[in-house]
Amino acid sequence: MRSQFIIVSCLMLGILCFVACTKKNVPVDKIAMLKMAQDYDPTVKPILPKDLSSGIRCKKENGDFIYGEGCVTGFQVQVGPLEMDVIEFQSEELARLEALRLDQYFYKNWVFDNVTNEPILEHFVKNAFSARRPKTEITK
Repeated sequence: MRSQFIIVSCLMLGILCFVACTKKNVPVDKIAMLKMAQDYDPTVKPILPKDLSSGIRCKKENGDFIYGEGCVTGFQVQVGPLEMDVIEFQSEELARLEALRLDQYFYKNWVFDNVTNEPILEHFVKNAFSARRPKTEITK
């Protein structure tokens, strides 16, 4: 009886460890992203669209993608005197592919657009999110 309890306990612990270790690519939500940004720089703030028809869009009116497949939503953020677009994707892989296409940065399931060649924004996304730029990873 005692040995069965130990075996079951070990199995449960193993399953728990496996599940905990496989959460690497879990999508990050908008609230968590804003919190990470403001934890790094409290002056960072989201920019609200002027009206319902403006703001970041995933698709054009004709249905063509502005951003790649898997785009969910986007918003603008002010970092110091500059603005950048932050686009959410369904998965980390889709975000990475879009960052590669745009030659921009990504973190988990998010792409940071209009960042490359802006030192303030590049510094911010690298330090606040450990964001990566896939094009530079390929050329190394």
